[in-house]
Amino acid sequence: MPDKKCNSRYVEHPKLRSMRVRCWFNAVSQISGLTTGQLEREFGEKGAERAPRSCIWNKYRRGEVVPRSRRPCDHSKKLVERVESRYPGTAKWLTSPLWRLADPAPMEMSEIRRIYEGLPKVIRSIFVEPESKTKSIFWRRSVKPKLACEMLLRFRNVDALIALLTMVKEAEIMQDRTQYGVAVNALLEDLWLSVDRHFNYTYVDIELTRFLQSRWKQVTN
Repeated sequence: MPDKKCNSRYVEHPKLRSMRVRCWFNAVSQISGLTTGQLEREFGEKGAERAPRSCIWNKYRRGEVVPRSRRPCDHSKKLVERVESRYPGTAKWLTSPLWRLADPAPMEMSEIRRIYEGLPKVIRSIFVEPESKTKSIFWRRSVKPKLACEMLLRFRNVDALIALLTMVKEAEIMQDRTQYGVAVNALLEDLWLSVDRHFNYTYVDIELTRFLQSRWKQVTN
């Protein structure tokens, strides 16, 4: 999801925005087992039963509109939070750093650090020094890209996918051709479609793969 604190000028790629919303919708649809009309009735505003239907859930299904989520200064629950309360585990598909990492727009190293530090502890430890050593400006653990990829390939889940995409984005920032090539190859040849049992029920995994392949082809050619 876009990190406005880090880059206020960042504008999300429209294709990724659509995929992100459709990914969330499909997760909600799969977990709830409800149709768009049923979701409309369950999560509609009070009094909506007496008003003309907005068909907003059909727009989510098509990825045309981004559902509202609570801002830090807003204490009221917006749609994403209400859906998450009813169907836990759905919001992550909308807010995952996966989408920001897939975007060709540049990132800052502070964003990369936050993503690495937000990964599960076992994966985080591959890239981030123990807390006792990260009080200085040097927080990144020294690890050979090939070894890091080999360790990530053992997980074969979405967190490992996010970590590999972070390696790619980090390599772009650092202009590290070796890390870039190793991580891209790992994504294309070994991991991407092998995470389908965790990801493909959202129905955008192949579409996102093609988007990334196109992006990487433009860079490597």
